[in-house]
Amino acid sequence: MASLKSNILLNGINTATSLLYPLITFPYAARVLLPEGIGEVNFLNSIVSYIILCTSLGIPLYAVKEVAKYQSDKARRDAASMEILVLSLALCLVGYAAVALLAAFVPEIHKDMELFYLLSLSILFTAIGVPWFYQAIEDFKFITIRAIVVRTLAAIALFLFVRDSGDVMVYGAITVGMTVGNNLINFAHLRRHIDIRQVDFRKLNLRRHVGPSFQVFVLNLISSLYLQLNVVMLGFMSGDDEVAYFVAGSKLSHIGITMIASVSTVLLPRCSSLLAAGDMKGFTNVINKSLNLNMALALPMTVGLLVLAAPLTLVFGGPDFSEAIPVLMWNAPVVIFISVTTVTGVQVLYPMDKVNLVTWSFAGGATINLIINCFLIPRFGAVGASIANTFAELVVMSVQLWFGRKYFPFRLGALLNWKYVVAAVAMGAVIWCVVPFVNTDLMKTLVGVCVGIVAYFTMLVALRDPLCADMLKAVRNKVRKTY
Repeated sequence: MASLKSNILLNGINTATSLLYPLITFPYAARVLLPEGIGEVNFLNSIVSYIILCTSLGIPLYAVKEVAKYQSDKARRDAASMEILVLSLALCLVGYAAVALLAAFVPEIHKDMELFYLLSLSILFTAIGVPWFYQAIEDFKFITIRAIVVRTLAAIALFLFVRDSGDVMVYGAITVGMTVGNNLINFAHLRRHIDIRQVDFRKLNLRRHVGPSFQVFVLNLISSLYLQLNVVMLGFMSGDDEVAYFVAGSKLSHIGITMIASVSTVLLPRCSSLLAAGDMKGFTNVINKSLNLNMALALPMTVGLLVLAAPLTLVFGGPDFSEAIPVLMWNAPVVIFISVTTVTGVQVLYPMDKVNLVTWSFAGGATINLIINCFLIPRFGAVGASIANTFAELVVMSVQLWFGRKYFPFRLGALLNWKYVVAAVAMGAVIWCVVPFVNTDLMKTLVGVCVGIVAYFTMLVALRDPLCADMLKAVRNKVRKTY
């Protein structure tokens, strides 16, 4: 088993490239395809995502935990993996029945039926891609290399073949091509881990996975009601342009969320295996370190997004996306809320089999999101959806903290480390003072980010933060070994 530090480093590299991809490609695509084209692809893709969610039956998250339990028993691990793969393929057929019905009978989809069918390729390749297997066995080296190669090829294809606003189908093909490419490589590489000749298909028991994965499915379905529903409701109620503004603002805030969620991707299989082994001391140590790291990242990211919302949005989407600026500002606090729930929900409550508690928290968030959307989208469009999204995440976090507090191996007071709060506020003040003296939006963004990073870490060093001290010590040790 690879070391936790190595896994976090590899997944950090993977996450960094996943953040670079939209930062490099979206500004180009937004200027070529304009809000209408971006909105069209993202509206249909959100519906395909719903179908994938329903037909996967909660398998991606459930399978990581299930397969991770058999790290030391290859025969049982391989049997469980094949059972879950066969179940995924069977459910995939239901997804394509839904695709045919929606394309035939929903006017908003029927008018773009060819693009919808193209994007629906994700359903099949997500089913056979078994990304959960590689997370469960902690093969983050393979995950990282594969992802970097596919993203690089997709970026090259985008710049070569998307040339004007009529290339929406080409953009859709490149979008779905990333899913196809990643999962084809996953499937082909699987034979190095599982010898299909050693699996007795007559003894496979698919039914034993249906109940547990269905619990996770309910959780994922409810959570998606405010993750994907915002885009779907905007598409039906406000049109493709408002979808594009919401997607642009959300992508920027989700860059921070993706960085922090990458830690959970690494820690979920490790937390599950520690709990299965009864190692509560190791589990507690991992969770507390994760919480500190999450909050050390989330607070400055949130402040940075608020202070730099205007130049970030205009650089990212261009002048046609100026209406996405308030969307980003409303979405900024979501980085903090999700940072907390990745620890409480994904790393603590789910491995402890407290799925129902997490489900209820998402149900509360989904209800709030739906109600606020109904009132605000008709009047405020994308801004209304972003307000609903922020309040939904606040509700999810609050419910998990209150009702799950007795299961957490940390005090609730540890959530907001005063040193991170002070450093983040000081960072925001420095950016606010420096940025007005810079001319272009691009330079405001670059200078703001660089000055902010220096100011934040300088404050943490001055405040003698233990996490920052450990990082500096590790860097010094690395330098000494090198020279």
